[in-house]
Amino acid sequence: MKKRNAVLLFICGMWLGISLALCLGATGKAANPPAKDWSRLKIVGFAGGTTGLFDPDTGRLYVYDIDLEKCFAIRELTTLGESMTRIKN
Repeated sequence: MKKRNAVLLFICGMWLGISLALCLGATGKAANPPAKDWSRLKIVGFAGGTTGLFDPDTGRLYVYDIDLEKCFAIRELTTLGESMTRIKN
C-alpha cells in the first residue's frame, strides 16, 4: 500500500512540475513585446520644407511640419489613381 501511494505521489508531482514549467515558460515569451519595424517607411520631402512619412503597410501618409514636432496631416491611399482619403487635417 505504501509503495502504491508513493508511486501515485511521484506521478502527481511529475505532472504538477511539468505543468508549472510549461505555464511559466509560456508567460516569459509573452512579456516581451515585439520590436517595431520602421525600415519599411518611405520618407518624402516637400518643397515647403515639410516632411512626409509613407507607411506602405497601412497606405497612410503622415505629414510633419518643418521642425518634425507636429503631424498636421494624415492621408490614406485606398486605390491608386484615386484621391487620398483625409484622416486628419
